[in-house]
Amino acid sequence: MRWFRTVTGVGCVAGALALAGCATPGFNASRLQSQLVHAGTTVDQARCVTKGLTDAFDESQLGTHSAPTADELTTTRTILSRCQVKLPLQPLR
Repeated sequence: MRWFRTVTGVGCVAGALALAGCATPGFNASRLQSQLVHAGTTVDQARCVTKGLTDAFDESQLGTHSAPTADELTTTRTILSRCQVKLPLQPLR
């Protein structure tokens, strides 16, 4: 019974840490670059996109989880086009 409580406690702590990591707010340019490369862009395209996004938007806009406005979508599409990113990208696995 004590073994079960120990395993359960460790599992709960690990789960809480994992959820806290997923809920971390903010924009992470290097993580976005990595995800873009994984989705099918070149490293140069990924850098171009993250630079374009950080030049066009402030970090609070980039870190929010709200739906983008029509103007934000247009700006993002312009950045993707300028960086020669062709849609659709491959989905993350």
